[in-house]
Amino acid sequence: MNPKTFKTIIGSKPVLLSAPHVYAHRRPRLSMAYKTGEPLTDVIVEGVCKEIDCFGIILTDESDIDYNYHKEKNNPYKKEIRKIVEKENIQYFMDIHGLKDGNNYDIAIYYPSKFFRSIQLAEQVKEGLGKFALKGCNITIFRLPNDPQESLTFFTASQLRVPSIQIEIARYIRERKELRDAFIQNLGEVLENLVI
Repeated sequence: MNPKTFKTIIGSKPVLLSAPHVYAHRRPRLSMAYKTGEPLTDVIVEGVCKEIDCFGIILTDESDIDYNYHKEKNNPYKKEIRKIVEKENIQYFMDIHGLKDGNNYDIAIYYPSKFFRSIQLAEQVKEGLGKFALKGCNITIFRLPNDPQESLTFFTASQLRVPSIQIEIARYIRERKELRDAFIQNLGEVLENLVI
């Protein structure tokens, strides 16, 4: 078994945020090469958790497995998510990722198909993110492809019945403190309104 390479943030509001790709991680490929990390996604999750006092789970070091890829049976990260969702009666789940360079949009929001409440959540988040320093950002909503890998977003929506989305954020937003802080504030505000 791999050493634990993630930490849990305890909160009081029934929202769970995740950053599973902060550092390099392995996917099951023939080359067994590491995929590069998505820096500052942990800072965003910690910031939102602090802003609204919600729950979080983040990668803390390089990992021999991809917590967003492997099934729950051999995935301690997914097992921890299940534990938090069930114990704390989590109402919303958001998985925070870095957006690959070269896209013609700034923020991508993915929802798992067939889950109407996840589609609604994606629309509410899109509406609330593009304010203040992020006004004018190109925020696009996509359907997550049906994929046997069972991403964390699909796992929480299908297995745990929690409205779930994956948010991918452009590097320039993550790296510029003013924009990163605006993202944290805007997402926090959306979540505060959802759990009132």
